[in-house]
Order: sequence, then C-alpha cells, then structure tokens
Amino acid sequence: MKNRFVFFFVILFVFGKSALGQFIYPPDLQCVVNDNVNSNVTLYWTVPNNTCGAFINYTIYASQSPTGPFNQLAQITNQTQTSYVHNGALPNTWYYYMVTDANCPGAVQLSGDTVNNLNPAIPQIVSVSVTPAGNVVITWSQSASPQTHGYVIYYYLPSNQNAIPFDTVYGLTTTTYTDVVTPTNQVINYTVAAFDSCQKFSSFTTHHNTIYLTGDIATCDNRVSMDWNRYINWPQGVKEYQIWVSTNNGAEVLAAVVDSGTVNYSYSGFTDGDSLCITVRAVSAADTNVVSNSNRLCLRATVVQIPSYLHITNATVDADNHISVTWMIDTIAELIYYKVDNSVNAVTFNPVAQLNVPNPLNWFETYIDSAGVFPEKNPYWYRITAFDSCQHIFVSDSVKTISLQGELFDYYIAHLTWNSFELPYATVTGQNLYRDFGNGYQLITSFGPSVKEYSDSLQQFLSERGIFCYKVEAEYNLSLPNGYTASLSSFSNVQCIIHRPIIYIPNAFAPNGVNNIFKPTIIYGEPRAYTMSIYNRWGTEIFTSNDPNIGWDGTDHGKPAQTGGYAYLIQFYANDGVKVERKGMVLLVK
Repeated sequence: MKNRFVFFFVILFVFGKSALGQFIYPPDLQCVVNDNVNSNVTLYWTVPNNTCGAFINYTIYASQSPTGPFNQLAQITNQTQTSYVHNGALPNTWYYYMVTDANCPGAVQLSGDTVNNLNPAIPQIVSVSVTPAGNVVITWSQSASPQTHGYVIYYYLPSNQNAIPFDTVYGLTTTTYTDVVTPTNQVINYTVAAFDSCQKFSSFTTHHNTIYLTGDIATCDNRVSMDWNRYINWPQGVKEYQIWVSTNNGAEVLAAVVDSGTVNYSYSGFTDGDSLCITVRAVSAADTNVVSNSNRLCLRATVVQIPSYLHITNATVDADNHISVTWMIDTIAELIYYKVDNSVNAVTFNPVAQLNVPNPLNWFETYIDSAGVFPEKNPYWYRITAFDSCQHIFVSDSVKTISLQGELFDYYIAHLTWNSFELPYATVTGQNLYRDFGNGYQLITSFGPSVKEYSDSLQQFLSERGIFCYKVEAEYNLSLPNGYTASLSSFSNVQCIIHRPIIYIPNAFAPNGVNNIFKPTIIYGEPRAYTMSIYNRWGTEIFTSNDPNIGWDGTDHGKPAQTGGYAYLIQFYANDGVKVERKGMVLLVK
C-alpha cells in the first residue's frame, strides 16, 4: 500500500500550501485476530484524532491479495467503534486497510497501513555482538508486519531447539536490545519474535550466537594462544575474523585477519609485562559493515621466571612421629606446584604429595608427612621438586631425618641408638638427649655431633610408672649459597621404652605390729584391673582386694586366722597391656 502514500503526497504537492496540514486520518489497525472455531476474523483499531470536520464513517477495504484489488468490506458509522467482525473470512488470508470519511472540504484522505490476518512477519537478526563493557547487543530487522507491537527476546538452546523468552521491547521500529545481565563468559544464543497488540506472535527467527573468546599466555614461548567459536547464521556466512589488540590501554589495532574456517590464533606482538586486551571480530560476507565482536579478553603478558635456588632447610619429627619438611624457594619463580618425595635408602624416591603453590610465592614452605611414615623404624630422606607452567623441573638436595631406636638392655638400663642428621650446607654443632617419664621432657645430657648411642640408668626412678620416652635433638648451623644463614635444630622420633613390672612378694608375714600386712611390692607399674585373693587350706577364699595398696591383715572374716600356709593369686595388666599373674604360698606366723 506504499503506492497510495506516494499518490497522496503528489496531491499535496499539487494543491500547494493551502492544503498543507489538512488530513483526514484513518483508524490505526492494531491487530487482526482469527476465530478458527467460527471461521471469523476480528479487526481491532484505535480511533483517529480528526478535527477538520464532522465524522461520517470508517470504511474497511479487504482483499485476498496484498496488491489488491481491494473492495469495500464494511462502513462503520459509529465514530467510537474500535472493532469489526469479518464473518466467514477463514480459512483464507485477508489483507485490510481503513480510511475515515469526514466533512473536511479540501483535506486529503489518508489510508491506513495494510494489515493481514496472519501472525506478524518474522524479524531477522542482523547481528549479535559483545560490547567492551561485557554486554550483548542484539540487532534485528524491522518486522514487515505494520501491526507489529513489539518484540520478544529469547535465549535459544541448540541442544533441544527450545527458546526461552527473557525480555520484551515495544514498538515496530525498535530493532535493538542490550542484554546487561547474562555473563559473556560463555557462548550465548539469541533469537527474536514479533508480536502484535492482540498477542499474536510470529515464529522466532533463526538464532545467532555470541563469539566467546578464550586464551592464555603461552609464557614459555612468549605468545598468546586464542580460541573462539564460529559465528553462525548470517545469510552468506562469515567473510573473515579480525583480531584487534589494545596494548597498555591504547587504541585497538588490527593485528591479524584469518579466514572464516579458522577459530584460533597465536599472537606474539608484545613484550613482558604488557597489558593486552584482545577482541575477535566476525565480518559478514553479505555486508562488511555488519560485524560481531567477541568478549574482550584482557590479560597481562608475562614470561615464566625460574628460581635461582631451591633448598631444604630442615626435616624434623614431631611428638606424633610425623615428619615436618621445610624448604626455601626463590620468590621470583613462577611455579604451579611442588612434589614432595621420600626414600628409605636415598636411592629410590617415592612421591608423597603434590602441593599447589600460593601466589605470591612464600619464601619458606612446610609440609607435614603424617601418613605411612615410621621414623622409629628407620630414617627417611626427603627432597622437593618444583614445577613451572613450562614443565621446567627444579630439584632440591635431600635431607636425612634422625631415627631413634631403643630397647630395655637390662633391668634399669635403656639403651638408645640413632643416626646422624644429614643436610647439605648444614654443620651439626651438638646433640641433646631428652627423657620424659610422665612429667614432661627434661634434658638428660648433651654431646658432640659424632655420638650415636647412649645407655640411660633407670634405677633412680623406681617409684615411677615405668614408661620412659626419649628424643634426640641435633643442633646445626645452616649456610646456603644464596647467603641465607640460620641456627636450627632437628628432632628425632619419640622412642618409648616400657619397663615391665618388677614384683616382690614376701613368703611370710607376722601381723604382730611390725609386719602387719601381706601385699606385693610392684616397681615400674601402674597395675590395671588388679586383684589379690587369699585362700585357706580348703580352697575357700577368705580375702580379696582390688587395690595394690590394700593388703591382707591375717584375719578370716574379722577374726585372726590360724598360723600356717595360705595360697595367694595376684593378677593385673601392665602398662604395655600384658597380663601379669603371680600365685604361691605365704606363711602366716605369730
């Protein structure tokens, strides 16, 4: 119906200035609704604002062809009427327009837009592009249906070909939308549908997607490796992809152009420390003015720095027999992880742990090996291996822990042996031996770095519980090639020796005021579940005690027992869990 407008403007030109501004406006056809049940079509419009003269009628013209001929369908004489039912119109496709008749001499009668009873025409996406701020701008062509009231924006899910509506814009000529909510760290697919004021929707258009650019610095060979997904569904596809780079917040510069089949690129035009922001731009093959930008990938160009030193500074055993290993690293290094290895022979090392490194790097790191180590059985060697992102490997020297062994050599003698503490750049200056029998560790003695055994006399501790724990400390001075010096110490494992109880039982006693009580004397023991029972000559139990400090006073049910021999049975559990049992005869004399 555009030709009608051209004709009317020609009339305006011919009539000149006297006719300017004198128009009879038509109703604005908003939408056309099909009633499939009754085969009717209902037209809805808004009343025009005509002030040039008295209203006569609205005329509806209809045709089954968009180019006509159009015939008069109806005349509406009610100026406020806003709808009309075209009975029996379906199932055909109909095209309608309206004019207004009014008593306005010399005014130009305008025709309304031609609308039809089809759903609004499908709009076509022009481009989907990411802004530098990380928003997504969707642009589409205006729907060909003048009754279009607005557009629905959808996320499209290629996996199941579903579209999820998430926002609406209004107006036929509104053809752009900015998504400021959805993160652009992914590929996002969009599609659009048109709708009219009667909520009739077009199908959604062919979906378009964002370009998601990923990449990282290949710091080992000084380049940025980039990957992106293809831009799809332009009518003639993609002409090329352009790589645009901003260095140190400068203007974007075209760095490279690749063909439409290429979705990766390596960029190397930078120096260490540069701040880079990179965008990939797809160019339409149908119109090179139409482009789609990827997300902006910003990163710092760096070259991996390697450590100038890696040294173990200590390996020591704690009170739980866990081994704590400490090392120092050149903090300029750019590492990704450490490996901790140990060995029982200094030849074959086994992996113990892999540790992520902090950023920034700590000068000192410590790892506690608490699983599957038995330092009381043998010493362990440890070494640290550091890895960077280029798979460069840096291995420390190894350290040897102190393994303390001990045994009860004879009554009241604990014999201890241990190996030397060994660490490159460390000089052992002395050793200390500590003992704990229940009151905390006390220094027994100190000796030079070459001593490897010691015998400890326990006779002075007869009243103690009989558990004697030891540990050895090696004191050393550390002087590393990097200039670091320190005075440190390394402890052995804790080695405990349990002295079995020594029991003295009298063979006779006389409850006459001098030796009134019969009971055993227990040295080095904390008897548990203790019992002592006394039996007469007929095997009848006449006394029992569950306390090693309470003995038999020579009575039988409160009366003095007769002189003679009595059987005893003494039972308890020692500190190491072994059951101790003594039985025999004691002579009661008076």
